[in-house]
Amino acid sequence: AFYLDIFLLRTFITNCLILIFVIYMLKIPLIGKVVRLIASAVGASVCECVLLLLAGSYAFYKWTSVLVVVPLAARLAIGRQVGRKIPFLRLFALCMFVTVLTGGIVTALDSFFSSDATVMICFGFVISYIVLKCFCERSNESRRLYRVTLLKDGKRTCATALYDTGNLLKKQPQQIPVHIGGSALFDIVGEDASFFDVPYKSLGNDGGSIKVCEFDEMTVMKGNGKLILHNVLVGRASDRLFEDNAYDMILNEAVFSNKTGMENTLGK
Repeated sequence: AFYLDIFLLRTFITNCLILIFVIYMLKIPLIGKVVRLIASAVGASVCECVLLLLAGSYAFYKWTSVLVVVPLAARLAIGRQVGRKIPFLRLFALCMFVTVLTGGIVTALDSFFSSDATVMICFGFVISYIVLKCFCERSNESRRLYRVTLLKDGKRTCATALYDTGNLLKKQPQQIPVHIGGSALFDIVGEDASFFDVPYKSLGNDGGSIKVCEFDEMTVMKGNGKLILHNVLVGRASDRLFEDNAYDMILNEAVFSNKTGMENTLGK
């Protein structure tokens, strides 16, 4: 017998887990994407249900879901702005990888009402989470990518930041480090916010100046801990700098180097 409500519940939970893991592996902050993630999971579940009802073949439903529906749902969940920076083939491969690792959860959900289903679901979720967490931490630490939250006048925005030891930009003469971000990070800045110019030099050009704004607070997630900085300076760079990259912000090298200048912004 085919129970539509149980099938939708099973596929919805499975799709939610897959999308959460994919977003986590891409080092994309989940804040602000919960509604989009849930909507994507619901849409994917409905599509999978329609596929199974129309095709009448479980094999067709399964492979179409894995190869088409789940990757498209992941693209919708991460959003257009971030999605432009992530090649679809890479997203497709991640979806395949996560689907394989969470296969045990799918099997457990198929027997949701059996006596040991709850234990199977919890065990499968824990094992998948541990494996993915270890993989993500090693992968992202090696790429020096960090989740960052910026606060300005009570408004928050999230970013994926690259820690670049080559970013030595500082406001003179106070030697205050300047981080670099894309234009989207400044959407929370009001029209009356003040910008000032900070000169810079880089390889391959004669240098110039960058518009800089002060944010009230910046939180950098590192492993199981976090670094909270106050009165942080962020320069607005051209979006071309972040094209085809998984990050939309570049941290100053002083963030983790404990050099002179960070004492001006470190939270107490």
